[in-house]
Amino acid sequence: MDGRKMTTGLKSLIVCAAIAGLAVVQTLPSQETEPPKPRVQEEIFGFPADEQISHYLQNARNRTPIFVPGKCADNEILYPGDHESDWVCDCRPGHVYYPQTNKCYPLFMQGFCKSGEYVDVMRPSMIVNCTTNVCTGQNMVPYDGKCVELNRHNRICKRVGRVYWVIGVNATTLELGCVPPDATTMLHRVNGEDGEDEEPIQFEGANRCTNGTRTKYEGLC
Repeated sequence: MDGRKMTTGLKSLIVCAAIAGLAVVQTLPSQETEPPKPRVQEEIFGFPADEQISHYLQNARNRTPIFVPGKCADNEILYPGDHESDWVCDCRPGHVYYPQTNKCYPLFMQGFCKSGEYVDVMRPSMIVNCTTNVCTGQNMVPYDGKCVELNRHNRICKRVGRVYWVIGVNATTLELGCVPPDATTMLHRVNGEDGEDEEPIQFEGANRCTNGTRTKYEGLC
């Protein structure tokens, strides 16, 4: 019995993992632990930072948008809220909010659209809609008069040093273009294409009031 209690106590260690390079902080096991609270819909869009996210989120002077596993709905990341310790879930860069389903979707992929279409926005209204995809094949989309594969170089983008840029979504214009592969890799990690994420990922330069976010759609900027 004592062995089981010791095991339970060890499991109550709270590990605060931040971005690579930050220290890992542990707290002593508590004698009594409260059962985890269920994650309700109201919590998805806004809540104060807590210890389980990490001390990094509580630093109001250096609050960079960040992905923390399990804290937001699919395709969302945490943005700094209106108060010093508040964080708000909203669409991550390259995604758009669709009010009919109350979800965020990646641009130029099928998302909520039917087969043979991809998620797009009407211009200049920026209303989210579905566009017929004239290209066939997985992740193939039209770009500059030809069919290209998303998140690949396609022999189109420039090379910077020894690194080729790839065709991806420009987070500012929400249009296809050549983007640095580092950004694309980061977005893939959030999607879980390289396995389930266990550590936070920073999104330098992301803005909750850019086109495509729920905040922008609801006129709260």
